[in-house]
Amino acid sequence: MFNTTPFSGSTAMGASEQGPGRSPGRLRVYAAVAAGSFVSYILHRLTTGDVSTAFAVFGLGACGWAWLLTRALFDSSPHDAWWARIVVLFVAVSAAVAVLAPSGGAASRVAGNLYAVSGSAALLLTFVEPFHRYRRDLPVAEKRFRLAFLVIYALLVGASVLGFWASEDALRDNLIKGACALVGLGAATVAVWFRVRHPLAEPSPVRRAPTEQDRRLADRLMRLLQTEGIDSEPNLRISDVAVRLGEPEYRVSHCIGAALGFANFNRLINHHRVERAKARLTDPAETGSILEIAFDCGFGSIGPFNRAFKDQVGSTPRAFRRAAVRSRFEGA
Repeated sequence: MFNTTPFSGSTAMGASEQGPGRSPGRLRVYAAVAAGSFVSYILHRLTTGDVSTAFAVFGLGACGWAWLLTRALFDSSPHDAWWARIVVLFVAVSAAVAVLAPSGGAASRVAGNLYAVSGSAALLLTFVEPFHRYRRDLPVAEKRFRLAFLVIYALLVGASVLGFWASEDALRDNLIKGACALVGLGAATVAVWFRVRHPLAEPSPVRRAPTEQDRRLADRLMRLLQTEGIDSEPNLRISDVAVRLGEPEYRVSHCIGAALGFANFNRLINHHRVERAKARLTDPAETGSILEIAFDCGFGSIGPFNRAFKDQVGSTPRAFRRAAVRSRFEGA
């Protein structure tokens, strides 16, 4: 039966996301196919004979399917590029042909070589995906997630490759690769969970330079936020703000992006709500609970407040308050 080395279980670290307005199809399809291929790969390594061969037909393409899943994790576009799907189809087909063709024949050798090259390319491309749209202003949680992805992925690839060269028999090689795939599958589950809770925003359109009208409107909007505290209203919508300003909604949206530099209205409002909460949490005279502060600052529940606060500040509200208290105590 065809034996292969390019695959590493760590490629299961890929995940996907559900950002505002994007279709969940890419996430669900890639997650389901990649999970199925990883399970098949693990069973291929733990079984023998015709059963192992049957699992290998689908399982050996896992490195390609997991790469697509990784692309979905770090790319918020609703659809994947056609060329990436062709590459993965090539990986899957070459692996299947290498398994099913008569052992030692020309077809098996050619397909095996093609699979080795394309599978290894998929593994290398997976390393690149965490750098997709990487910016210095990404939330702290997103930066840590991408770093954790790279570290865990590198460790699993290294364990798989080193295990192959160090193993002296097929049984040990199967156990090492199967274990790496199992750990990678578990890591993928965590990655999917994280992305669902911390979706990437849709790619922002190219921002035009702000006009004088944008700047004047931005000044008026900021006065509403700073003097009237409209961000403390939990159900505030951009249409409500447009009515207060006496401007069309699209102009308010334009000034938020061009003059204030926020991706959308919700990002602007949550930013100011979090800043208001930070001031409350560091105030020695503040006696309200974190839940009360969240409500007072305009959040409808504790979950969105905790997520928005951690994305912007890098710690939970509770940890932030504890650090402020400790700082005051040490400075006394």
